[in-house]
Amino acid sequence: MFCPRCGSSNDEAAKLCVSCGRALPAAVPPEPASDQQYYAAVLGPDNQEYYLDHFSRFDDEGKTSPTWNWSAFLVTFYWLLYRKMWVYAAIYLALPFALWGLFWVVGAVAGSLVGIVGSLGAFGYAAVVLMVMPMYANALYYRHCRKTIETVRATTQGTQQQLTELAGKGGTSHAAYIFIWAVNCVAVIGALAAIAIPAYQDHAARTRMAQALTVGRAATAYVDGYFDQYRSVPRNFNAADFMSSLPPSVNAVIVDNLTGTVTITMKGGKAIEGRSLKFVSAIAGGDHLSWTCMSDDIQDRYLPQECRRSR
Repeated sequence: MFCPRCGSSNDEAAKLCVSCGRALPAAVPPEPASDQQYYAAVLGPDNQEYYLDHFSRFDDEGKTSPTWNWSAFLVTFYWLLYRKMWVYAAIYLALPFALWGLFWVVGAVAGSLVGIVGSLGAFGYAAVVLMVMPMYANALYYRHCRKTIETVRATTQGTQQQLTELAGKGGTSHAAYIFIWAVNCVAVIGALAAIAIPAYQDHAARTRMAQALTVGRAATAYVDGYFDQYRSVPRNFNAADFMSSLPPSVNAVIVDNLTGTVTITMKGGKAIEGRSLKFVSAIAGGDHLSWTCMSDDIQDRYLPQECRRSR
């Protein structure tokens, strides 16, 4: 309170000015706030008129009644967080798990009726989430706001302080925005990863198989030269130059001199780890070898085109 004579600031309860000693006018007690003011404070500016209309209607009727809230229908959990109804949001999040446990117990007792029990439970939960919750969302929020207002009025003195505290306790939550965006980002990243990681793994597997094909061609060329000179297939590749520079994707290269088959064992990647690419020889024209590339345990999509079963 300011002194009308000297302008000095004084305590609201003071009767005399601390500077000039003049009697101060009696303080006029502030008028109590209306329900609309309390509602406006606890609601915050976002969609305030929408909720004020519904709250006034509930007050006039003396009871809550079904309405429809599209936000609660489309994004129920996020709406609860956004409107700072933390307890209801926790219940909404935990309810499916609690119901799943209940249905499991009932299903175990019911035996052969477990499918029916589960179906009825899922249908009931879907009905509550999709229909009942949006119909009574405004009523639920009304009761939440009324409870907050009653608590603040009972614990805080002064109308202005009450309105200030209600504005802090009510309104909307920026943390909900952050949570929503974080969840959406995680979902998008997860979806992209679900597409990109398998695609990368497939690409890496095909690249390793292309390297194995190069090794196979070097191996068959060595066998061809040996066969031209000795008319037989070598027992191993110990003398072959290419064995000293095998790529990391190739674990071993062996030759079976009885069947004339070159086998390349792969490493790196679940799709090809420990599996083999084979080059099977056959005598063509009586004086040279022809080769067939194949695999018994590697899927065609990873194999070079010339090694696929459906080429």
